[in-house]
Formats: sequence, structure tokens, C-alpha cells
Amino acid sequence: MTTTGKTNGNGTRTWEAPGPGGWRKDDSHMPDPIARYTMDMFIPGFKSGLQTAFREYGFLLSHFDTAVVAGRGYMRARPIGAPEKPSAPPPRFVFKLLFLLHPEMRLRKKNAARALAEKLWRKDADRWFAELREPMRQRLIRLQAVDPHALGEPGLREHVAALRALWAEGIHVHFRQSSAYAVAVGDWLRHTMLWTGASAAECLKVLVTSSPASAVTVGLLDRLAQSVAAVPAAQAALVDLRGDPTGRLARLREASTEVTAAYDAFMGEHGWRLVTGFDLVDLTLHEMPQLVLSSILARQGALTAPPAAAEGRAAALRDRVGAPKRAEYDALLEEAKYVHGLRDDDVGITFCWPEGLMRRGLLAAGASLAKKGRVRSPEHLLDASPDEVDALLGGATTPSADTLAARNAERIENGKVEPPLELGERELPPPDDYFPPECLRLMRAVMTYIANFDLDAAERPAATAATLGGHGVSSGRYEGTARVVRGPQDFGKIEKGDILVAKVTSPAYNVVLPLLGAVVTDKGGSLCHTAIVAREFGIPGVVGTGDATSRIADGARIVVDGDTGIVEIRA
Repeated sequence: MTTTGKTNGNGTRTWEAPGPGGWRKDDSHMPDPIARYTMDMFIPGFKSGLQTAFREYGFLLSHFDTAVVAGRGYMRARPIGAPEKPSAPPPRFVFKLLFLLHPEMRLRKKNAARALAEKLWRKDADRWFAELREPMRQRLIRLQAVDPHALGEPGLREHVAALRALWAEGIHVHFRQSSAYAVAVGDWLRHTMLWTGASAAECLKVLVTSSPASAVTVGLLDRLAQSVAAVPAAQAALVDLRGDPTGRLARLREASTEVTAAYDAFMGEHGWRLVTGFDLVDLTLHEMPQLVLSSILARQGALTAPPAAAEGRAAALRDRVGAPKRAEYDALLEEAKYVHGLRDDDVGITFCWPEGLMRRGLLAAGASLAKKGRVRSPEHLLDASPDEVDALLGGATTPSADTLAARNAERIENGKVEPPLELGERELPPPDDYFPPECLRLMRAVMTYIANFDLDAAERPAATAATLGGHGVSSGRYEGTARVVRGPQDFGKIEKGDILVAKVTSPAYNVVLPLLGAVVTDKGGSLCHTAIVAREFGIPGVVGTGDATSRIADGARIVVDGDTGIVEIRA
């Protein structure tokens, strides 16, 4: 099946599905075309991590097929034993027979029952916080201490290989753990909406403060802001708008030993993490000195109060649950709170930090290769595959500089088109009564979670000439200046009190949130990263507007209502 979709406003284009069945674009990670190196790293860890989790939790999915269309990733879910080409589900008795006779189906049913009985999501969270997190963080700190620009090509080759191994491990861990919060939060959310009639956005406000990693930058940033305010020379460098941002930061850092320690603590933890997205073409905080200065200044007169405690909301929501179900509600909420913060905690260490260090290493390698004419620009190395980079640092002459330059140009050109969200033919799942109860419960939990990661456009309020409709995911009403961010280059213009308007945000944006009065996105739902972080910071948030980045002009005056989901364009 072919799909006709818009390009960059100059016409239409026919899109072919990359294979049989139904395919969906991964907008949460890949809203824009992604560099070759990123894509080649992402796909194996994504597939292996989910495949491991599916088996452990007893999901009836084998894996996700992946494909690249116009530089974006597309996915197709593959149930166990399903044929390559989509077809109608078998009769119910055949399906039931499979759970009795098929070894893998029998195992999945057994694992599903065990996952529920043993609360496997808790074990995943405990393993991360007690066993995996700190060793991975220490490895990152050791690799961060290496200056790749001081290495020759043999040393660079070894350094990049070490980063690649750690990042690959991190991607696998992140996606393996994704089932933990999807099951626990999705199960609580599904039952709570069913019992109370509340929307997902209403329910999820109960989880405020249960994802501390979403606002983790604030502690170290506040310490830095306070130390700068106490030292006149540091404060003078902060507010001196005439100076070069890099020079101002250097003067600020050197103003006192206290400021130096606070600066090094903040930048040591967050400076080499990607800030503007999930791709190697995105920027780290070290590459945006003006943003660092703006963040410090913003926290000296913090816009956002700490988010309101969730106890009152939880009590009000609990009152809407019928008395016979309240004990079950309490138990489900406890599980959701236990793992809700896992996603934003692990993604900083498994993704944003190793990827930022990988960017630094690859650009250093690219600079070395550019001196010898083997790449035209250091950035072009990001469009090579991991194996190609390893070969080039080992003395190979292919791919050529012309080939990498052409790939870079193609990726940029692909950014001018917008492929459809779905390609191919939708595949109908079997009816619910085909599944054992334990498998059905897990499936419904995960589907509830996924459905609220990027909500249906039909559910948002109707737009008018002066308003946009989206999903209000974080309470409050705020008026301010819109800063439309379409790429890494746009982050430098964000100032204290601005309203971020973006296609979608990632956990990497957490460092930007202390500057903001509100946030608006084209995509997303009540469980997207934007929504979670906005709730944790206590700023109004509206997601899933569809076209905020195209309808709102940079610098426009807008009002964001995080309760109604309405964005007013004033001027």
C-alpha cells in the first residue's frame, strides 16, 4: 500500500512501506533525519533490549522490525509466530491450542504470570539503582576525563571503540528496562481511568515528584547560581552582555574556589550530555556557553516554584474510586510510583551522556581526518557507520570524503520532507478473549502506556485563527515570549521566562527547563518526556498541538493553559 504525504510545502510525494504489514514512524526518538552513526547504534540496542524484555515479561511480541525511510526510523511489531505478510488472526480454538502446545507461547504465558506475581518491574528498578547505575556512571566519568583532541588516530580509535561499547550497552539496558515502567504505570493508569472516568492527564498529576531525575539538574545548578551570586567578580561576568560567552564563563569559573567547585560539579555531571536531542548532530552543554549563562541567571531568580505535592491530588482521585476497588487502587499506585522515575533516571546515563561523549570523540576524530583530507568537515564523520569510522581511523581510505559529504547533504535534504506517521496496511490484533488473563493484563497495561505517549490528534481541542489545541499535561497558565526551536542552533536564543515551542522534547532538554515559563510541542501525550518534566518542574505544558512550530512565530506573545490544552497567540 502506498501513502501520499506532504513534502516541504512545495508538493506531494508518494511513500512506499519498507516491507509488508503496518509501519509506524518513531517520532519520540527520531522526529528528524538521524545521522548514520546514530541510527546504526540505536537499532541493534533497541531491538535486543526490547526482545529481551518481551521474553522476560511474557509479552506475545517477538521483536520489532525496523527500517529507515527518508532518514527516519519506522517500526513494525512482530508477534510470535506471525507470518511475514499480514493476515487475519487464526480461529480462537487454534490460538488457544498454541498456548498449550507451542513451546514459546507456553513459556510466555508462564513468564507473564511470574512477572505479575513477583512484580518483575521492581526487580528491574532495583537492579538499575543498586547494581547497574553507578558502575556505568563511573565508566562515563573515566572516559570523560580523556581529552580526545590530545590523542593520535590510534588512541582515538581505541577511545571511540570504548565509548561505542558503553553506549551500545546503555541502549540495550534502557530498552530492556522500558517494560518495567510501561507495565507498572500503564496498569495503574488504565485501571484508574476505568474506575474514575478521569483523563490520563488528571491521573498522572498524582505522580508528580515521583520522577526526581526529571529535574535533577536543578540541585547542582542552584548551588552554582548561589555561589556566583555571592562573588562580585563572578556575578559581573554573568551579567556582562558585552563579552563573549566562552570568555565570560571562564572568568566566572575562575572568580573563586567556591565557584570553581560548583561549576565543575555541574558541568562534570551534565556538561558532556547531549542537550538538544537524541542524535549525534545535537549539541552538548559545553557547546552552548550562552545557555549555561542563561541557566545560572534564571536560577538566581527562579521562575518555577517546586511542584505542588501530589498528596492532595491523590486523595481526591482516590475518592472517585469506588470503595470496593480502593485497596487495589492503592496497591497499583504504589507500584507506579516505585518505577515512574526509572525512565528519566536511566536515559541520562544510558543515552545522553555516552552519546555526548561519543559526539566529542567523533568530532575529534573528524578533525584529525580532515587535516589529511579524508573528510571535508569533522561533522561529516557522523554520517559514517561505526565500522567505517573504525576503518578510517585505522588508515582506510573509504568511504571517501565525497561519499560522506553526499550523505551529509542527503540527510539535510531529507529534513525538508515529512514522511507519513504510518505506512503500509494496519494489522489487526486478535480479539482480547484469545489471550490468557495474565498476558492480556500486561498487554493492556503496555498499550495504555504507549497510547498516552503520543495521543490521537482527534482528542485535542479544535484550533481557531488565534488558538491552538493540544493536550494539557501540566497545570497552570502562563503568558510569555515564544522561542521556536527547530534545531540545535536555536537553543542559544532561549532566555529566562521564555516559552519553548518545539516538535518534541527529550530528557536531554531537562537542562533547559529551569529557564522556561512554559512548554508547547507539536507531538506527544500525557506520558511523553515533555509532560513528565513539565510536571516535575511545575510549569504549564501543552503537547500534541500538531503544528505549533509552524503556526507560532518566534518571538510571538502567547498564553499557555496547561489545564485546558489551549495555546493563545496574542501577537
